[in-house]
Amino acid sequence: MYYDQRPPTEEQRPGCLDALLITRAVFGILFWPIAAIFAVMIDVALIFYLFTTWPPLALIPIAVTAVAVNLFARWDQRRHRPPGL
Repeated sequence: MYYDQRPPTEEQRPGCLDALLITRAVFGILFWPIAAIFAVMIDVALIFYLFTTWPPLALIPIAVTAVAVNLFARWDQRRHRPPGL
């Protein structure tokens, strides 16, 4: 129960615009991590599928995954330099 029984003024009332703004900000922050998770899941599923159908064909997505991991590691090393370098 609220102690203040007065009705809120127009400035105090929360609106749908506030909720939409917060939702958009949260999804804006979470978009790239969620997209990366889905990309990895699709990549792993594709590798398993290709291993079951024709194993030599599975080497292509494995090679693409290895190149992507290598590029990400290089990008991360350039972005986060240890102190003193």
